[in-house]
Amino acid sequence: MTEEEIQLLIEMDIEVWESYLTFLSAQIQQQVGLGAFAGLSRADIIKNITDAALSSAQVETLVTTSLNNYSRAVTSAIMEDEPKDTLYQYIGPIDARTRDICLEMGSSPFLTQAEIISNFGADVLVYGGGYNCRHKWQSISRIGVPKSMYDPSKAKELKSGSNKNIT
Repeated sequence: MTEEEIQLLIEMDIEVWESYLTFLSAQIQQQVGLGAFAGLSRADIIKNITDAALSSAQVETLVTTSLNNYSRAVTSAIMEDEPKDTLYQYIGPIDARTRDICLEMGSSPFLTQAEIISNFGADVLVYGGGYNCRHKWQSISRIGVPKSMYDPSKAKELKSGSNKNIT
C-alpha cells in the first residue's frame, strides 16, 4: 500500500466517522438530559447512551461505505494521472436496489473525468451515490465490462420504470 493510498483511507474514515460523531453527540446530550430529568444514576445514563448508539447494521453500513469510498478515492487519484481524454463508465450492479442517481450515471455514455464532474459533480468520484453505494467509475479497456456490471439500457429501463429504489 502506498503512502497516498494510506492517506486516502485515513481521509475516508474521517469523513464517515465524523458523520457518526454528530449522531453520537446528539444521543449523548439527549440521554444525559433525560437521565438527569428522570433522576437516573450515572451507570443508567451510560447504559442508555450505549443502547441508543448505532446498531450493528448501522456500523456495518459505516464500514462498508468507508471501504467503498476508499476504493473510489484510489480510482479518483489514478484518474488525475491519466490522459484527459480517458473515458470512464459507471460500473456496479444495476438492479431494483440501485439509487436514481446511480441509474442516471449508469445510463450515461462513456465520459471523461471533466465530463463526469461537469454532469454530476466532483463528489461522485469518491462518494458515488451515497451510503452503501456499490458503484464506481472505471476506465474503459478494449475488453469492456460484463453486462452484469454495466448495462446502460437496463439502467435507463429501471430509471424510467415505476420501481422505487431503496439503496
